[in-house]
Amino acid sequence: MFEDRTPEALRAEMLEAIQQSQGVTAMAGGFADGIIAPNAEQISQAYQALRAVPSMLFVDAASGGYIDLVGRQYYNITRRPGTRAACSVQLTGSAGLDIPSGTAFLTAGGLAFTLTEGVTLDESGAGTGRLEAADIGSAYNVEAGAITRMYVNLPGLTAYHNEEAAGGTDEESDAALLARIQERVRQPPTSANGYQYRQWAMAVAGVGGAKVVELAEGPGTVGLTVVDSNHRAASEEIRTAVEQYLETVRPVGCTPTVAVPREVPVTVSASVILTGDGELEHVQSAFQAALSEYLVSLIDGKYGRVYYQPEEDTAYTLLYNRVLALLLNQEGVENAENLSVNSGVENLTLQPGEIPVLGEVELRE
Repeated sequence: MFEDRTPEALRAEMLEAIQQSQGVTAMAGGFADGIIAPNAEQISQAYQALRAVPSMLFVDAASGGYIDLVGRQYYNITRRPGTRAACSVQLTGSAGLDIPSGTAFLTAGGLAFTLTEGVTLDESGAGTGRLEAADIGSAYNVEAGAITRMYVNLPGLTAYHNEEAAGGTDEESDAALLARIQERVRQPPTSANGYQYRQWAMAVAGVGGAKVVELAEGPGTVGLTVVDSNHRAASEEIRTAVEQYLETVRPVGCTPTVAVPREVPVTVSASVILTGDGELEHVQSAFQAALSEYLVSLIDGKYGRVYYQPEEDTAYTLLYNRVLALLLNQEGVENAENLSVNSGVENLTLQPGEIPVLGEVELRE
């Protein structure tokens, strides 16, 4: 668009429009040429700036910062910040040892966590504390036992073991922010309807999906179930943040409740026959990624909805044949046998308050 509006093209057009009968020459280097050239340069820059207008008025995934601009100015929607992961930690050492707040621990990969409150070890030399990630991000949702060292070793502290960390989410992506803007346009929130409550919940940092039941327990009640932006059950901190925010915006006479779903691990095992150039490790990695995307699509379909009454919020299904198709479509797979999903060979029914999460995947030749 406007690629032909170069300074040279504009200059040539304006010189050509000069009428010789007026006594002005269009010759290069003449008076008219000297006046027209700088104007052609400025006009060309104005044309090039117009190329950004469609991205400003009709935002899409490639609009970059204009997504934030449109969301903020037209719909009062701002990008959600990320949240910090947290976990409990068991501490062992000398009886009576005081471990101060802010003591720093590290994973092998250098991710830092700090003790949120001081801990004093009991008579047996044991204590429990809470660690919080030094920064936001899903990368800090580390496994149990992943924290293995300290910035500065504390005399008297002999061992420590962390539980699995949870609650860490990344800053909202362009795609997620755009989806919220588009939902706001297509499903306008009005008068504290279900879409209004969903919009309020989705504005809270860390929330990735919010299922709303408008008459959860009859008139004057609204039920929300939230997942985080990693498509996992939202942490207690995120759930509480949603609850507290709703208290500041809800209308008088309405009582909202906020819950989190129960996670259902999806385990898959199968025997695969590989093609000549197929590698089991590569196939398993690609299959896990495809299966994870399928689970996310199920969660989005269920937790991106507004229901009027609880009866409408029914169970949903993970399809056995879809899992088989995902496996057979992986590059390097010739055939598959003995596929089981959660130790069965049938569809997996998920209750309204449940979400599927990727569990153990075992492929064998």
